[in-house]
Amino acid sequence: ADIRKFFLTLDLKGSYSIGLLDGRHVLIRLHNEADFLPVWTRNVWYIHGSAMRVFKWSTSFHVDKESSLAPVWFNLPKLPVHLFDKMCLFQIVSCLGRPLFIDGATAALSRPSVARVCVEVDLLKILPSHVWIQLGEDHGFWQSLNPELVPKYCNHCFRQGHSQSECHVKN
Repeated sequence: ADIRKFFLTLDLKGSYSIGLLDGRHVLIRLHNEADFLPVWTRNVWYIHGSAMRVFKWSTSFHVDKESSLAPVWFNLPKLPVHLFDKMCLFQIVSCLGRPLFIDGATAALSRPSVARVCVEVDLLKILPSHVWIQLGEDHGFWQSLNPELVPKYCNHCFRQGHSQSECHVKN
């Protein structure tokens, strides 16, 4: 009931449904992707002082294993301004995972020193730190791909928030 009341305050554009899976998991079905991205990329919501983490559902979901997919913001410092186009940025960061969106300052070119792109990444995969950008036949450069905050993922207890070496289940 508290989660339903909370969702009424979010100004969502589309319809949604909320149902209890078990004592720790609630299934929230958002019927509009424009609603989904801001809810998911927030990572943690606080409802009456209790933290609620949001994960993207997949067909491999199981209540005992949190998803290894997470939204992560990446900075692309010193990227030439003519590459700030959304489709161009999505192509550049596609080596990291599925591009989700760019931030407002990148879209408006109001901060041309760095582009920011949010990408759905798999925390079990190694993320490249740079990518080669070829511009014409004779010109190209290495572009840095700097993640802002990559959540830790434990492949022992299958939970986000800590690594295997910090796992209280294993240790």
